[in-house]
Amino acid sequence: MRGSNKPGARPDPDGAGGKRAKGSLADIGDLKNLRDSLREASRAAALRPSPAATAAKAAARDDDLAGAGLPDDSRLFERAMRNVRKIEAPARASHAPAAAAPKEPTLSQAMRRANALGEQGGRPDAGVSDGADVTPFLSENGTAFVRHDAAPDTARNLRRGNWRTGAELDLHGLRVEQARHALFSFLDECLEYGIRCVRIVHGKGHGSLDMEPVLKDKVRTWLVQKPEVMAFSESEERHGGAGALLVLLKQVEGGKR
Repeated sequence: MRGSNKPGARPDPDGAGGKRAKGSLADIGDLKNLRDSLREASRAAALRPSPAATAAKAAARDDDLAGAGLPDDSRLFERAMRNVRKIEAPARASHAPAAAAPKEPTLSQAMRRANALGEQGGRPDAGVSDGADVTPFLSENGTAFVRHDAAPDTARNLRRGNWRTGAELDLHGLRVEQARHALFSFLDECLEYGIRCVRIVHGKGHGSLDMEPVLKDKVRTWLVQKPEVMAFSESEERHGGAGALLVLLKQVEGGKR
């Protein structure tokens, strides 16, 4: 009879006691499964990288440090400067010095510049003739000249030394064209500086092939064509004689001193 409490009776395996035994075995199996699960979780956690390792790996990849060695200088500079921002400079008033007014070139400078640039129209001897007949305008056997608006005795006084000679031009060794240009450039510069009396040395022709003075008549012809030449006269022998002329120039207002 089931559930008998008689002394010496064996417990019924299907009774309440049997149920407790089955439950104990199930609990042991669950514990084994739990243990295995914990082991698997522990193994997976050990294989899974930590957040700090993941961040370090990302930083290394960002800096090209992962398996590629150290970056070059340009990469290092870019990494160091990537957070730099340009600072806008405040507006400031600039005080630039006033530009100096360009100086007007002097007459001689303008002539030299025109000559260097080949501007023939600006040459001081432009339009001057080498073969003009000026004999009617000469006096004292062709050795002197006085312009009509000057005193008749100007050439004589010039020869006597009434005007101090302020400059001298020597034309020795120059060809006709060179001498003409040199003469008119010289006269214009003397006018600019207010020099009234000058000496022109043209020579007596002793060094020419036919022993005739080449520039002597040319210089007289050129001087007569220069409006600013008031008079000229052959020098005294002690000052060059027939090989030189004393020339009186017109006084120009505003000339340099």
